[in-house]
Amino acid sequence: MEIRSKAYLQMNIATFLWGLTAILGKVISIGEYPLVWYRVFFVSITMLFIPKLLSQVKLLDKKTILTLSGIGVLLAVHWVAWYGSIKYANASVAVSCIAAVSLFVAILEPIINKTKFDKSNLILGMMVIPGILLINQSLDLPSYKFGFLLGILAAFLAAFFNIFNKKYTQDIAPNTITFVQMFSGLIFLTFCLPFYMMYNAESFHLPDFKDFIFLLILSVFCTVIPYNLFLRALKASDAFTTSLINNLEPIYGIILAIILL
Repeated sequence: MEIRSKAYLQMNIATFLWGLTAILGKVISIGEYPLVWYRVFFVSITMLFIPKLLSQVKLLDKKTILTLSGIGVLLAVHWVAWYGSIKYANASVAVSCIAAVSLFVAILEPIINKTKFDKSNLILGMMVIPGILLINQSLDLPSYKFGFLLGILAAFLAAFFNIFNKKYTQDIAPNTITFVQMFSGLIFLTFCLPFYMMYNAESFHLPDFKDFIFLLILSVFCTVIPYNLFLRALKASDAFTTSLINNLEPIYGIILAIILL
């Protein structure tokens, strides 16, 4: 019981810090793709200073590294969709869409793990639908509707991230998982960068001083720390429960958006 209580506290702290990412995504002036590229770049560089991290990564077998890397690519695409939602709509719409993660987990987890559907999880997950539909109906501008769709896509991808990570939290240290996934996300986005530059050549540039500071805050306080807490919480809990706690992110995010924006 004490272990679960600690896990819930860790997840709440992580969720609060993630609520701040929506604010940072709004105030950072660069587009969603370069923003995510800089985020995973700074995280990867920062984590290299963690003692014995690379030696722990070397102990992983190739299959595990490839699987974790695939999850890292999912995470990178999730972030691009997430920040796209913020840029095209606003921080409040983006964090509200994330509430759909618990619904997607309730549907996808039994299918992926080949287990029975949990009716209580499905009912709890479906409770977010009226709120999400209400938000969608209140959006008039086409850009806001597109941002809403990107937010739903981000929630869908986040569900896969939660489910797949659960398997590896039991045996692999959170720092190791985080580094492999962030670095693989960096490699994937770098590989796709020439295609992005073909259509958005002027949007990818060096951040100014203000954006640089915000990116560092985003990378350390809103990525390295909360993802370690999230993975530790996931080890002692399940994907649906952690995603349900993550539903507090809209509350934290909207409160922070009202205060800061």
